[in-house]
Amino acid sequence: MVRQAASLFVLGLIALALAASCSPGSSASPHPDWLTYHSDRWGYSIAYPSSWHILPNQGAPDTELYVGNESNIGAPLEMDKTAALFALSAESGSCQTMPPDKVDSTAQLTVDGKAVKRESGFFGGSASEAFWGSRATVPAGTGCFAFSVIFGSKSARDSNLGTTDRMIASFKTS
Repeated sequence: MVRQAASLFVLGLIALALAASCSPGSSASPHPDWLTYHSDRWGYSIAYPSSWHILPNQGAPDTELYVGNESNIGAPLEMDKTAALFALSAESGSCQTMPPDKVDSTAQLTVDGKAVKRESGFFGGSASEAFWGSRATVPAGTGCFAFSVIFGSKSARDSNLGTTDRMIASFKTS
């Protein structure tokens, strides 16, 4: 009986140690030195690297948030080869279906408790408007939040895709 109680005690200690060592899930900050942007108006928050910049919307509706890995990103066609321009849009109605384009990678992300598919590839119609990018949408109430990222080149996409996936996964509605 004493041996059985001691075994149960040891198992209990192991269970407590395992529970204490578990790291928080996707609700935790994706990185300790990231910043969080919060929109009271649209009821969301999103984390982004402290080395990235909240960019002006330059006349776009206030439903748009732009974050870039460079502070001087203006129009997508003016981006240099290392640039990443992250856009978050609050949209009314259901999430729009995305055109097929040339998707070369996908990822399953958990965003605000929902399973979300992120697509990435070479998007756009004409050569002047084509770009490397990624995109995902998440329904929220009667609306939708859309995440679009434009990269200045394939190498910018490849080196920033993990970061932008963590940004998308950090998104939460209030």
